[in-house]
Amino acid sequence: MTPGPKPPRAAPARFPLARFVLLAREQQQRARRVSRSATLAALLLALGGCASYSPRPLAAHADSATALAQLRVNVHDIPLPRLAAQPLDLDRPLPMPAVAALAVLNNPQLRLARDRLGIAQAQAFAAGLLPDPRLSASRAFAGNSAGATTTAFSYGLDFDLGALLTRPAARAAARAHVRSVDLDLLWQEWQTASQAQLLYVQLVGLARRQQLLGEEAALGTLRLRRLRAAALRGELPRTDADAQLARLQALRQSIADTRRSRLNLQGQLHTLLGLAPHVPLRLAGMPRLPANDAAQVRSALQRVALIRPDLLALQAGYRSQEQNLREAVLAQFPSISVGLTRARDNTDVNTIGFGVSFSLPLFNGARGRVAVQRATRRELFDAYQLRLDQTRADAEQALRNLGLLRREATSMQASLPDLRSAAHAAELALRRGEITLPQAQAQRQALLDQRLALQQVRQQQAEQAVALDLLTGTGLYRTQPAGAADHKTSGRD
Repeated sequence: MTPGPKPPRAAPARFPLARFVLLAREQQQRARRVSRSATLAALLLALGGCASYSPRPLAAHADSATALAQLRVNVHDIPLPRLAAQPLDLDRPLPMPAVAALAVLNNPQLRLARDRLGIAQAQAFAAGLLPDPRLSASRAFAGNSAGATTTAFSYGLDFDLGALLTRPAARAAARAHVRSVDLDLLWQEWQTASQAQLLYVQLVGLARRQQLLGEEAALGTLRLRRLRAAALRGELPRTDADAQLARLQALRQSIADTRRSRLNLQGQLHTLLGLAPHVPLRLAGMPRLPANDAAQVRSALQRVALIRPDLLALQAGYRSQEQNLREAVLAQFPSISVGLTRARDNTDVNTIGFGVSFSLPLFNGARGRVAVQRATRRELFDAYQLRLDQTRADAEQALRNLGLLRREATSMQASLPDLRSAAHAAELALRRGEITLPQAQAQRQALLDQRLALQQVRQQQAEQAVALDLLTGTGLYRTQPAGAADHKTSGRD
């Protein structure tokens, strides 16, 4: 039997095994180089926009100014028109507007408020930034699997599209928040100026009170010497000198109390100005404050919502909350992320694809956040209305107080000549021996009490005028007549 043809031999492999292994290793090395390069590029790209850190140690000493020359005096930095137009001359006694301007420029608490404005601006900057894409990478090394021919890897890049949907509302809310914080800062500057004016009025009033008491104490000291001399000569009983000594001691106690009150208020004013306690501060006299009639005040109240920084800040805060609510409503839509993938498995199968993921608003759906934002908006709405109503009520009360104080001052001023004449007549009658010393002292005390009461009423008038200026905004925005703030109150007391 003739043998059949031999079966054909298996075709030799196109590449020998060594060649296959070499190519596999080269492919693995290229993959590693690509992976390292991609990782390094991503790292450099991320680090390129990073901020650097440098420590800032805390101060070890107080930062209060130890001389008037160290205070800031550039009034152009003040956003309040009336104070910005106030010249500052530290070599002369300071009028009330100058003290208010120095307080706005140098108050340490305002420095913190300006820092908070910087924080709000940084938050607004952060709200405007686009979200970063997410890069993922993984490698899977082949084990003892017969079918594995290479190392597997996977790269992914995805981006959250949901952030783009809420970004406009977030940016608008952040801008409105910056506006609100900026106006809050302006309101604090406004209140600081008003507080400086109030301290000024109180200090000048106490200085006038101390002057009146000092004049009376000087006269009382002179009378005590005369009475003691007369008692030694046997012309008067010693009880007259003792009665005068008791009255003089009461006057000295009142002077000491007034001096302590002045020292306390001076410390508050120095703190407000950022001055060390030992720095001398000379103040001018009581300013002649413009009369505030009801028609002018009510006219100013009609536009107070357009100029009062606290009301403007509440308006900006309300607009910011409107955008927060809008952002919360937009966040109810499913959050969608899209991405690209590049992968290879252990059998050297390469794939390129994309992916989409989104959340299902079945249980949460941002409904709780929407409810919170709505309730917050309602609170801000009521807070603004309450502030507006309270402003009108406070202004009306200040008007009534000013009217009452004005009538009291007029009545007291009119009675001063009679009291002064009565005290002078009692002094002459005492020298002639027609009345007793207690009777003469009673007339003198009545005159002093009236002068002190008139000084107190005038001080309260100035305090109410400062408060009314704060309420209506006229004290810091209206044009002041030249020299009006430097004149002392007319009329003798």
